[in-house]
Amino acid sequence: MALKLLIIHPDNSFRKHLSERMRLGNYRAVEACPETEARDMIQRSNFDVVLLGVSGSYQTSLALLKTIKEVRPYTEVILLTALEVHSLYDSIQAMQLGAFDDLLVPLDIQALHNRIGEAYQRKKQRVKADRSMIREARNQRNSG
Repeated sequence: MALKLLIIHPDNSFRKHLSERMRLGNYRAVEACPETEARDMIQRSNFDVVLLGVSGSYQTSLALLKTIKEVRPYTEVILLTALEVHSLYDSIQAMQLGAFDDLLVPLDIQALHNRIGEAYQRKKQRVKADRSMIREARNQRNSG
C-alpha cells in the first residue's frame, strides 16, 4: 500500500505542483488549503505524513500542527517553510509540538522524498511500539 500524504499549503500553484511531483514518487497525495479544509480532512482520514506549508503566519501553522498531533498523534508532520518567514525560535516550537522536520523552501525534491520516507518509518515504529506495549499490558493483566 502506498504512503498516504496530505499536502497543506496556501499557494495553490505550489501545492498542485508538489502534489504532482509526489504522485510521481508513488505517494497517494491529497491536497488541502490551510485551516478549515485541512482540519476537516484530518478529522475524516488518517494520513501517514502531512506536508504543512508555512508562508504567512507561523503561529497559524503551529496551531494547525497542534491540531493534527492532537487528532492524529501518529501522523508525522513536515513543515515546509518559506525562507522569508523562517525563524529558529518558531522551528524549535514546531519540534516541541511534534513536527518531524522543518524544511526550507525552495526544496531539494530528493531530500524531501528521503525525509518523507524517514517520517513514515518513524510512524510505523511508534505504532508498532505502542501496540506491543498494549499487548504486553493485556498479557500481564490476564496472567495476574
